Amino acid sequence: SDRGKRMKVLVLVVFIITNDGAYDVTSMPVSECPPRDLTEQYYNHHQQLGAFKQWAAVCTTVDFTVPTKKET
Repeated sequence: SDRGKRMKVLVLVVFIITNDGAYDVTSMPVSECPPRDLTEQYYNHHQQLGAFKQWAAVCTTVDFTVPTKKET
């Protein structure tokens, strides 16, 4: 059994293409995924204000593997 060897974290990842064409990626752990409509409303609003060119967001579970100690 590999119980205790994995750690699951729910993360919100936001991809932004800035006005000068650079890519910006922000990720943050969340206790639950934010509502899609509120997320779209927030980022679409800032996009319309000219804060950035384009955006995309994904909320997903990241499965971390915790390294096991090797016998020496």
